[in-house]
Amino acid sequence: MIEISDLDHVAIRVGDLDRALGFYHDLLGLPVRDREKFEDGELPFVAVAAGGRHLHLVPVEEEFDVDGEHVCLLLRSDDTDTRGAIEDYLDELRESGVEVEEGEPRERLGAYGRDWAAYVRDPDGRRVELKFH
Repeated sequence: MIEISDLDHVAIRVGDLDRALGFYHDLLGLPVRDREKFEDGELPFVAVAAGGRHLHLVPVEEEFDVDGEHVCLLLRSDDTDTRGAIEDYLDELRESGVEVEEGEPRERLGAYGRDWAAYVRDPDGRRVELKFH
């Protein structure tokens, strides 16, 4: 019997790889993986790591629609006031030019229970949920 045990990676299309890396790596702090293999033509993507999972950033030249898509990234903090921590984090992201959706943060249910979360937009307009657990 074979069963699915976990998620390995998710691939998303990006219109500008450098802008995407500016968001996912520079702003959110996800470590970059496989940049050299991408530049050498071995891989069609650059990965960023979120815990043990990878998000493959696949640059494309054609226009694409991200409507209905979203990626959820889990947050952790030493601060026990997760609402205050995420509000401070959202202020930092706004100051960096990131679009934060109206009315955020909110408590949301996720795979690890209910806690504070917020939707922001990546450079391609994709919703990125930032969620504490």
